[in-house]
Amino acid sequence: MTVTQIIRFHAHSASEADDQANAAVKALKGAKAPENYVLGTQIQDKRNLQLSSEWHDPKAESSKEAEAYRETVIKSLGNPEKMFHVSFKDGQSAFDNGGPLSSPLVEFVQIYFPTDKVTKEFRDKIEKEFQKFDDICTPAAKGNGAVTYGWVLEEQEHKDVKKSKCFLVARGWEGMQYFEDVIKTDEYKEAVQILMGWQAPWDMWHVKREF
Repeated sequence: MTVTQIIRFHAHSASEADDQANAAVKALKGAKAPENYVLGTQIQDKRNLQLSSEWHDPKAESSKEAEAYRETVIKSLGNPEKMFHVSFKDGQSAFDNGGPLSSPLVEFVQIYFPTDKVTKEFRDKIEKEFQKFDDICTPAAKGNGAVTYGWVLEEQEHKDVKKSKCFLVARGWEGMQYFEDVIKTDEYKEAVQILMGWQAPWDMWHVKREF
């Protein structure tokens, strides 16, 4: 099973985040990092850094090489603010074959559902409805890359949902302006009503690829 690990860091200032990112890139080039990984800064708050990596063998994440990799990351970026793992649909790679995480900019949307509500049938329903949303929006979008979605493996907490399972979407873009353009379209305004029907809290952020 291919698993994507997302680690988020917070710096005191944008300039400090930039310095940390440069140090991390240099360090990671010399470390035995996963085959697919990307370091980026959050568009909405440049003090936030995100390191996304992919593990094709879950056991590899507990290997000596992986431990050394994590130590390198923490030494450069400090202790993470948040870390979780995502299994995307059909076990597909988020990096390979032009996957969303290979794009210059990646949009992430994390939706929180009460844990006891998330059965297999519920997951299937959410995935089907998201696909309907995407089918309506995609023809109106320009400058967009691939999209994938899946479920966060660890239970998450949210101020409105103490114990939750999260549906996570990753979509690639060539630049922020393309995202801003699509949300102004009639197609998006129609399609987003599907997601609003879930009545679930959600977080959205965009990460600009630095390395």
